Amino acid sequence: MSDNRLELRHSQRLMLSPNLQQSLKILQLPAIELKEYIDEELEKNPALEAAEKEPELPEAEAEDGSLDLEKIAEHLENESTADYGRSEVDRNPKKDFNFDNIANQAYSLEEHLLWQLQLTEVSDGEYKTGEYLIGNINEDGYLLTTTQEAAEKTGTTVETAERMLALIQGFEPTGVGAKNLKECLQIQLKFKGLEGSLAWKLVTDFWEEFEKGHLDKAAEKEKVTMAEIYRAVATVSKLEPKPGREISASDVRYIVPDVVVEKDETGDYRLSINNEGVPFLKVSSFYREMSKKKTTSPEERKYLKDKFASAVWLINAISQRKKTLLKVTGAIIEAQKNFLENGMDFLKPLALKEISEKVKMHQSTISRVTAGKYVQTPKGIFPFRFFFNVSIEKGEGEPAVASRTVKEAIKNIAEEDKDCNMSDGRIQAVLTERGMKVSRRTVAKYREELKILPAAKRKILGSMKGGTF
Repeated sequence: MSDNRLELRHSQRLMLSPNLQQSLKILQLPAIELKEYIDEELEKNPALEAAEKEPELPEAEAEDGSLDLEKIAEHLENESTADYGRSEVDRNPKKDFNFDNIANQAYSLEEHLLWQLQLTEVSDGEYKTGEYLIGNINEDGYLLTTTQEAAEKTGTTVETAERMLALIQGFEPTGVGAKNLKECLQIQLKFKGLEGSLAWKLVTDFWEEFEKGHLDKAAEKEKVTMAEIYRAVATVSKLEPKPGREISASDVRYIVPDVVVEKDETGDYRLSINNEGVPFLKVSSFYREMSKKKTTSPEERKYLKDKFASAVWLINAISQRKKTLLKVTGAIIEAQKNFLENGMDFLKPLALKEISEKVKMHQSTISRVTAGKYVQTPKGIFPFRFFFNVSIEKGEGEPAVASRTVKEAIKNIAEEDKDCNMSDGRIQAVLTERGMKVSRRTVAKYREELKILPAAKRKILGSMKGGTF
């Protein structure tokens, strides 16, 4: 006798619409990648056209909190032939941008993950465990140890190690810290809001069949068509099997800043988006009119309407990216004004949370806005992450100092140590004299992060180079 039962299951999941996923993606893109993305969209969507000016979009939030695409569409159509005045923040970058400041920088996946760890609120013990886990993630982004081993090596519980691994798996690039390919893909699908989808089930419930290509079994068990299965496979195929290669120390990337910060005649700092090479967009009034013609078939009208709505959404998403980037940059520059005025010794300890509260955005949004982007300042070009630092206490009653300032001090002390006599203990003593209260262990950790050898090894290396060893 067969046991046929109908079960109802109630669950809550956060599902991101394709448009919202697109908005998040655009928010994260640096200027160079944004240009490539826009070029692709111009090829795919006939309702999109390149424009010489950027349209000013109206506030267009519908009563239900969604975006009023029709209101924006009408505005764009009316303004498509207008002569837009370029705003102060979007001046001609060819005239004002200093191309001599184009930087190139390479940093490792480990450095990128440690930076994100430093910006999280964790205890010293948790940080030590997270640091150990990150140190055991290979260049492809996969974890080469277990949480059991991490707990034993750092003197903590397995539960703490599991919690820290879950935290790291939430870092950029998405999918990092997985134990295997299956988990890597699951992390990425979960991030995209696809947990529970057919693509998720292929990876989670039918992994062996998926690997062997026995997709008909999955279709039969899930009672779906092969066409649906192939669409799910296409979704999985777009994921990154080696997330670590997005950030590789072997690749030198030439940097063009996303934001330019300049000091004006009054002494105030002026912010502008660097739009060099990034085309402005407008919607095609021709295709809009075609969608309204009586001779246009219902299928054609639907196609044109969808493309038109997609174009409007993209233009709005790019506009929101600009506003968000300027807002966040403004808050960072305000917080680090002393650094811009007086140099490295005045770099302020700064956390994502502080900027998040100031601009009233979630910390994850601040992280997305700043990840992989650069800003040109009177002091040079810096990655946004440069301005975020953990706090190092100074003397009683004195303001804390940024960890990066301490690292710079250690670097200078080591460079000036011609006789290689400055051990970690001596460096600690010098820092203490300068009002930077750090432990010897912290000095050693920062020295290692700076790739500076211990004093004894520096002395041996110096002798070898001098030919007396």
